Amino acid sequence: MEQELKTIYEAQLIDSTIIEKEKRLKLTPKLISELDAELQDTKNRVEKEREVIQELEKERRKKEKELDAEKEKIKKLEAKLYEVKTNKEYQAMLKEIETAKVENDKTEEEILILMEKIEELKKDYEEQAKRLKAREIEIEKTKKELKKELESIEGVLEELKKQRDNLLGIVSSDLRSIYKTLIEKRGGVAVVNLKNGVCLGCNMNIPPQLFIEATKNRELILCPSCNRIFYFKEEE
Repeated sequence: MEQELKTIYEAQLIDSTIIEKEKRLKLTPKLISELDAELQDTKNRVEKEREVIQELEKERRKKEKELDAEKEKIKKLEAKLYEVKTNKEYQAMLKEIETAKVENDKTEEEILILMEKIEELKKDYEEQAKRLKAREIEIEKTKKELKKELESIEGVLEELKKQRDNLLGIVSSDLRSIYKTLIEKRGGVAVVNLKNGVCLGCNMNIPPQLFIEATKNRELILCPSCNRIFYFKEEE
């Protein structure tokens, strides 16, 4: 029985590794998906900034056209000054010209503010675009590594399962059946060590005499609390 317990313990070590590898196998696609989502989110933000710049450029061009039109209007009004016949008409036209010039000054100021804002956003956009490109390269590299790791894990898992099955194949059918049942019901942990009268599977105290017998590894002893198989191994 001692050899069978040792064999089933070794199978447990392999199964524990298999469980960790399978967790990684499930986690890796999620990590890849998160990287893709991060990259897309960054691309969306950079694209949004580009669209804002385009809208501001559009607004600037619109105001420049309005300014050109107002300047042309002022030129025409100034030319008509020499054609008016009464002082009242002359003063009215002067007022209209003055009002147009004030509006022009305001429009010019708005254009300058827009140009400064556009310049500022363009610098930020260029920096963001550079960072995006660098991050894109990093993410692609990481994804390749993760995909390579996936392939490696699949190969390792196949080999580990063969080793585990070989070990399970040389123990009694009853022990094998108990082991497989516990693996399913106890979160992948069927065989546990014990220390100072405590089961290291459920951390519950066990009767002193049972503890002494379990440390001998001469017979199949299950934990009274969690039913896991005991295999005593001195801590290294």
